[in-house]
Parts: sequence; structure tokens; C-alpha cells
Amino acid sequence: MQMSKMMIQPRIDYFHMIHGVSRRIIDQMPEDKLNYKPTPEVRSFSETVQHMYGSLEALMKMTKEGKFVEEDKAANLSKADLNKFVDDKFASAMKVWEGVTDAELNSKVQAWGSDFDAWQFPFFAVDEHWHHRGALTVYLRMNGITPIMIYDYQH
Repeated sequence: MQMSKMMIQPRIDYFHMIHGVSRRIIDQMPEDKLNYKPTPEVRSFSETVQHMYGSLEALMKMTKEGKFVEEDKAANLSKADLNKFVDDKFASAMKVWEGVTDAELNSKVQAWGSDFDAWQFPFFAVDEHWHHRGALTVYLRMNGITPIMIYDYQH
């Protein structure tokens, strides 16, 4: 199947709305709870956020570069630094997306032991984001915080 950037752009536009809500969800967690883990073997709230946005940037780079890109390892960040990380990774990912061509979208990328069409990676990015954002809302509730409405795109 041939894919064009024009066909994927509406999904990216929607992702901007998703990001706005995610940013507000991240802001709900108090700084002293950023390292909260419901169990020792899972990512903390901060690590999950860093994975969400680190993988977004990596997946967009895979789309553009046609090769596997490893995301940055999570660090112990303050709330201000976490918010900056989120903003920087989102901006970087969208800048990479702006430069993606139709030819690049229709190339193959080897990742995780399989070959994928590069056009799949922007979709993976949105799916990955939704998946982990759901965990963030659970982490908030486990800390007695009611998450904002996840479909409140107006704010």
C-alpha cells in the first residue's frame, strides 16, 4: 500500500489535541509524587512520561531516517525539567514530522526484529501515547487525584 503524508496529517493534527490534554494530566501530579510507582517493577510516573515523549521522538525519527532509533533513557527530573522535556521532545518530534517525505513514508524500517512500512510509525506513536496516558490517569487516582476529562480538547 502506498501512503502519502497528506493521508496521515489528520492523525498528527489530532495528536496535537491529545498532547494538550496529556500536558495537563502531567501537570496534575505533584512534584513530590513524580517518582511514584504502584509496584517496584513498573515505570514511575516520571519515567512513563519520559517514555511517552522519548518514544514519540524516536518513532518520528524512525519514520524519517528509515532505521531503528533508541529513545533516551529516563532521568530523575524535577517537575519543571519534566515539563521542559515533554515540550522539547514534542517540538522535536513535530519538527522531524514536518520534514518527512512521501518517499520516506513508503520505505521499510527494521525494528524490534521485524520489517515495517515507515508510515506505520506515526500511528505507533499515537497508540503508544494513548496506552501510557491511560496509566498516568491510574497513577493519579492511586494518589487521590481525579484526572481531568481526557477528551477535554477545548482547554
